[in-house]
Formats: sequence, C-alpha cells, structure tokens
Amino acid sequence: MNFKFHHMNLCTDSLPRLTKFYQTLFDLGTINDEEHTRVNAESTMSGYNGKVDFLSDGAIEFHWAERDLDTGFKMKQFVNPMGRGHFCFRTDDIKGFMRRCDQLGIRYSDYGKWAIAGWYQVFLQDPDGNVIEVHQPGL
Repeated sequence: MNFKFHHMNLCTDSLPRLTKFYQTLFDLGTINDEEHTRVNAESTMSGYNGKVDFLSDGAIEFHWAERDLDTGFKMKQFVNPMGRGHFCFRTDDIKGFMRRCDQLGIRYSDYGKWAIAGWYQVFLQDPDGNVIEVHQPGL
C-alpha cells in the first residue's frame, strides 16, 4: 500500500478572507479543473453545504472550506472533517488501509464517496485530535 501527501484542508468562517490571504502571501494559484468544480456543485447533495476554494503551489493542493460543524452529525460519523479542517494522504489501497486501522484498533469514519465523485474517503483522528483524511481515487 502506497501513500502520498495530497492536500491540506482548513475550515473558515470567512472563505474570501482566507483565500485572499494565502493567494497574496504565498502566490498560490487557483485550481479550476472539472474534478474540483464538481465538488462545489455536488456538495449540498452529500451532506456538506459549504463552498470550497481549491488552491495549489504547483505540487500540493490546499482546500479552503467553509466551516460546517454539523457535517459529522449529518453523515452519522464520529469524525467531522469540516469543523477544524484536516490533512490528506492518497493511497492505492483504501480497503487495506481500513484493515490496518482495524488491526491496530484505530477508529475511523468510513465516508465512502460522499464529497468528490470517484474518491473513496476515510477520516480518522491522531492522538491529539487532528483530523486525517485518507482517500483512494478512481473508485
């Protein structure tokens, strides 16, 4: 099973302010491809009602999202990836990753394909409560 850092997500109560700050300070560009545009169009059907801005430094993605403290409740999951934000690893074996978590006794929330079409997403918390996403595209 392979892992690659994919993105960092920060949640905010002022999306335009946060996006402008990072674009101005770090010269981050906007990602406007079909996959990322679809996320905002489909988000209300998935249980998340916020808008997301997608930025990149050319290698790493940054997902700035409107905070939604109810996402975990709406999805009936104990981890809420849209309350504080999260960082993400991409894998080629999401089922193997879930088996590893089960073997290690690490609880996770299996969100399936809820936010981005074709991305199977699992969210968990590290020992300090930081939220981690692991996803596999193409499913």
